[in-house]
Amino acid sequence: MAFILSFVIAIALAFHQVDGEYAVLRASTNSESKDFCVTYYPLWHDLPTELSAAPQYEYQLVPIEDLCSNEDDDYSNDYSNEAVFSWEKSLPNCTFTDRVVNAQSRNATELVIVNTNDQLFIAVASSPADYNMSKIPLAVMTKSDFQTMQALGKFAFVQLYVPPIAAIDTNLVVIWLLAVGTIVIGAYWSGVIANEQREKSAENKASSGSSSEEEEAAMQITPLMVVIFVVFICLFLLLVYYLYKYVVYIIIGVFAIASASGMFECLNALALKLPFCTCRVRVPSFINRSGDVLVKSVIVLAFSLGIAIWWVIVRNESYGWVLQDILGVLFCISLLKNLRLPSLKICSLLLILLLIYDVFFVFITPLFSAGHNSVMVDVATGEGHKEQLPMVLKVPRIIRSALLICERRDYSLLGFGDILVPGLFVSFCHSFDRMAKTPYRIYYVASSIAYGVGLIITFAALYLMKEGQPALVYLVPSTLLTVIVISLIRKEFCDLWHGTYRFSHPTIQPLVQSDNEENCEYDRDNDTGSTGTKRRFACGHTFDFIHPYGSGAKRKAWFIRESTDMDAFSRSENDT
Repeated sequence: MAFILSFVIAIALAFHQVDGEYAVLRASTNSESKDFCVTYYPLWHDLPTELSAAPQYEYQLVPIEDLCSNEDDDYSNDYSNEAVFSWEKSLPNCTFTDRVVNAQSRNATELVIVNTNDQLFIAVASSPADYNMSKIPLAVMTKSDFQTMQALGKFAFVQLYVPPIAAIDTNLVVIWLLAVGTIVIGAYWSGVIANEQREKSAENKASSGSSSEEEEAAMQITPLMVVIFVVFICLFLLLVYYLYKYVVYIIIGVFAIASASGMFECLNALALKLPFCTCRVRVPSFINRSGDVLVKSVIVLAFSLGIAIWWVIVRNESYGWVLQDILGVLFCISLLKNLRLPSLKICSLLLILLLIYDVFFVFITPLFSAGHNSVMVDVATGEGHKEQLPMVLKVPRIIRSALLICERRDYSLLGFGDILVPGLFVSFCHSFDRMAKTPYRIYYVASSIAYGVGLIITFAALYLMKEGQPALVYLVPSTLLTVIVISLIRKEFCDLWHGTYRFSHPTIQPLVQSDNEENCEYDRDNDTGSTGTKRRFACGHTFDFIHPYGSGAKRKAWFIRESTDMDAFSRSENDT
């Protein structure tokens, strides 16, 4: 139900129409027309929302001194049925209100202030009461746009209007579906693989008493390694920021190879389940140790490499984002399947450190960077560069609007880190669910839903703040707190924290029991019986704690047993 509710909210936000402080100026001649982005303040005067409802006017460039003059010269200063353009210039006793009042007193229909640089600003009145004096709209245009408009010729007609635009377009719904779907599939696959490895480990331990190197490697992730990893990410981000024009091509090449590998792994797993095309071909031993591979695997490999090469060639085309998203989704699913975290402790440390990293490079770096820009946003969007890093899901606006010319880009982005980092946590939750046999895979389902809700909160913050958001600020608390609360209610927090399970639940049986001997201690403090009656003993079996990824440690599970025979039990050693 929460999943459906989240999706409905995303749809509602997607189609909510808003009017902002941007408008479109259409300049047209008999042969061509161009749209330009302008800013305006609605309190001066409303603008129509449809081009067909916007009146056409000839335009005239007027010196600022004329607009600031109160002298009435009907011959030289009459702007009847014309849109007045004037260069911005600060003059004493000449406010925006003065210019609007003087322009409309000379029959101007619109007033457009042309800034002396390529920056837009909002022209506001000195006091709220001044807006009541205006009967014409006031807009602001950049210098370069005005010069482009002048190149159309002096007989161009201009129109001002505010086309409606979705505050959060349906492209965010597509991104939401891609991100949530990637995590759900990747985490599920990861849990299945982890469970298979765990069962194999149990069989190996039962027969040989040893665990595989792969399982032991999964256990060797320490907090120090997590800290070093996050520091490396910070240094790498700074390297990309300062050497972007060189590093970007290296990252493009690495992504092409890695995404082709991810696509092959995902598609080959599906191909192996198909009952046909089971013939094999000989290959060199360095490619496959067995010396032969399935023909369908070769076909899948060729297809994956072809898609990756195709993306490299057309990555800057209008449809390049489709290939990038396909490769990106399969790349993330492959990583989630192969990378696993061992415990809630490691997951929490990684998520919290990356949350701090996200906040610092999005919100803090603009305070001391040269252009007061966010390092993270500049790197993600490739600000000022032709090439863009491919490590993002990228979806253009599906509902088109003329007002998109006012945006620096007409597409939305979600970094792979905002999928992989929470995805590793969801993968751990699913592995724990399968190990502990929790009802309805409660941790996997809850963390997946929490991720979807957190992503919607991210989109809502994007809509409210009108700027790029560090998604982990919303995704980490929503996923982490959800799982912690559920684990506290189910009294499994310690098991999750250490990544082990005691099998203390009466319906759960241990996968491996290391011995059949019971070590019992006489419970003298709680024994109230007399000689010849039943006595209380605290007894225990030594079990293996089973880790989500196959490894564990010996622990003792205690229970109470009553007996009349004091000599039937031997005193146990301390809990190991």
